[in-house]
Amino acid sequence: MILQDKHSKKINIIFGPPGTGKTTHLLNIVEKELQQGTPPDRIGYFAFTNKAADEAIERASIKFGLDKKDLRYFRTLHSMAFKFLGLKNADVMGDKDYKELSDYLQVNIVNPNKTVKDLGISQPQDPYLKIIDTAKVKNISLSAAFLQSDEHIRGGFEFLSYIDRGIENFKKRKNKLNFTDMILKFNERKDAPRLDVAIIDEAQDLSFIQWQMVELIIRNCQRAYVAGDDDQAIFDWAGADTKRLGLIGGERTVLNQSYRIPKSIHRLANNLITKVRDRVPKDWQPKDREGLVKYHRTCFNPSIDLTNGSWLVLARTNYIAEQFIEDLKTKGFFYEYKGRSSVSDKMMSAIKGWKKIQDGQSIELPIVKDIYHYISGNSGIERGFKNLESASDEVQYNYESLVVNHGLNVDSNTEWNFALDKIPAEQTRYINSAMDRDQDFHKSKNIKISTIHASKGGEADNVMLLKDLPTKVDNNLSKVIDDERRVFYVGATRAKKSLHLISSKSNREFKEL
Repeated sequence: MILQDKHSKKINIIFGPPGTGKTTHLLNIVEKELQQGTPPDRIGYFAFTNKAADEAIERASIKFGLDKKDLRYFRTLHSMAFKFLGLKNADVMGDKDYKELSDYLQVNIVNPNKTVKDLGISQPQDPYLKIIDTAKVKNISLSAAFLQSDEHIRGGFEFLSYIDRGIENFKKRKNKLNFTDMILKFNERKDAPRLDVAIIDEAQDLSFIQWQMVELIIRNCQRAYVAGDDDQAIFDWAGADTKRLGLIGGERTVLNQSYRIPKSIHRLANNLITKVRDRVPKDWQPKDREGLVKYHRTCFNPSIDLTNGSWLVLARTNYIAEQFIEDLKTKGFFYEYKGRSSVSDKMMSAIKGWKKIQDGQSIELPIVKDIYHYISGNSGIERGFKNLESASDEVQYNYESLVVNHGLNVDSNTEWNFALDKIPAEQTRYINSAMDRDQDFHKSKNIKISTIHASKGGEADNVMLLKDLPTKVDNNLSKVIDDERRVFYVGATRAKKSLHLISSKSNREFKEL
């Protein structure tokens, strides 16, 4: 199925190469619609991830002076299906349900829906759900998905069929849906909200069943804009129908000026992506700045200053990223990974707060609460004082007042890593190592570590791209070479100023860069 020719006259296809301001372009379309009198609740803006949808809502509400509630159809496709079907959170499979399902089947089944917010797809961890979900999103039989998969299934197809039947029986008995079911249920109704205009963003990542949903939405609207970039289609492994964007009939626009990519990175990226077969050719220009591309044997050498500017460290898989993190900890750098700091704000607040009261300074109650959180009760804090029930937000506290009035029972000369004894020893060693390097906690949060897939839509002044390949990909590289070209193209084009390419410690490496 592709979008039918009878709809093509009202479809505009917008190709947005890296950094060409696709979101801004789409919001300009929204602005034009509003100026022409289109009501906000008759405009649909459908993004692939929650992050992209939230950004669109935030930018639109500020730019147009609208309440976010007015932008009721600015959402992901999953959210659209959830709303249109009238579902509640209790209707959706959650952690408890997957635990109960695992007990029922006597097989460990992990909730795959947690990745939908970040990646726009559910990413099953176990091989059973991977194949079952692939069959659904590609609209193929379970046996076809099984034959296409390289997952090892204990018990073969017969056992996989048993798991599939068990899951469906469980969901039917509990009256529950998962995220993929939402899209399928939406499509079964063959209906959609009546909108004047529909904007579909990141269309290159849509699966077969999501394209079906998009067609239903477009049938009910007067004007449609489908935006994306087939060169950045990197979710083929998760069922994305990566070629569909290039097959739609309609008026085509290529955004041809990047506001992010400098010349040297543009040359490298273009040399890589033009090797891909079956792509839509695009002529786009870099910023008028040369930028920097450098090659390194290792991640840590004097020419890489991780304390200067924003850094995005990108790896092909979480496993490769976590190997780099171990090196980063050893070197004493603070960082962010999967949206979480290597040291929490609460922990750093407690450490800094303890040092302040050691120096005779006063601190506010929230900081006192952070300190007490990391001190063992009874020994470090007298019984009955742990919750600070008699303390007030309107008062500042020094060491003496905490001892006299709030049960603090730790000597003021005690170093923070002994005073805050509930912080694990491994973490205290790491923090001390960073402090020995004079690392500033908040400044050093400029180092973000991510997989390339999770970095879509992100950018940084400096990008460190690890060229390591996972064993499975390396063993089948000739079969998936175009997929990997797109993946590393996406990684390289996150950089605004400099790109640092790091050689693999093994012989498993993407060498085309």
